[in-house]
Amino acid sequence: MSANFRFSLQLARLAFLAAFPLGFGTHIAHAQQQLYPSLKDSVPNITTNGVASAEVVPDIATISIGVDTERPNAADAARGNARAAEAVVGEIKAQGIEARDIKTLSITLSPVYDESTDANGRIIKRTLRGYSAHNSLSVRIRDITKAGALASQLMDKGANSLEGIEFDYSQKDAKYDGLRGYAVRDALRKASSYVNGLGIKLGRVLEIATEPAAPVSAGMSPRMLGAGPREAAAAAIPVEPGIQTLRTEVQVTWELAQ
Repeated sequence: MSANFRFSLQLARLAFLAAFPLGFGTHIAHAQQQLYPSLKDSVPNITTNGVASAEVVPDIATISIGVDTERPNAADAARGNARAAEAVVGEIKAQGIEARDIKTLSITLSPVYDESTDANGRIIKRTLRGYSAHNSLSVRIRDITKAGALASQLMDKGANSLEGIEFDYSQKDAKYDGLRGYAVRDALRKASSYVNGLGIKLGRVLEIATEPAAPVSAGMSPRMLGAGPREAAAAAIPVEPGIQTLRTEVQVTWELAQ
């Protein structure tokens, strides 16, 4: 492309942009694509995917616990549940858990009915028995070895349901940074294996597209954990984090050179 032609093309672009108000942003973007097609679409190229993964042992646990209180009237249920939840939160903080790692998930208050059924199992009568208040909390524990003991202590302090557990890895960002480099090298290996036999070479990198990084859990996954009688909560609850597989994928496009 000659210098005069490039200069004329630039003048045509400026005149085109000046002819449209800012409100026609979509039309302008489309016109720019027509004037300046992607380099990827104008030269011979090859695209390959690179994948990298690593297994890590989680070092953070997040447990979800619940406090349920039933009373004959709504106000008493709400007040009783608030006191019980406050005692549980106090115990959490007393164990060295920071406020930023404690989160209220839900607060509910609902009527509770006793039901009578006929021989066919159909409900024939509902009698209001009282009201049930529920407070659900999540607690992030940065020392995973203390998760089981803390769960047991919270049961002793008034939590009467253990609703689930999730695991995480504190050095995830640094691990993914390393995996991205491995993924690019994997894409390069694959691209080289294709072109070497054809007597051509890889040129410039035209595009790098990444896939969202997501951990693949292995071992114990989040699930409902039923809480037994209060007496059974005295011993530490066994917590096994298993492993997580961190995986990342990248798509790289190279220009093909002779």
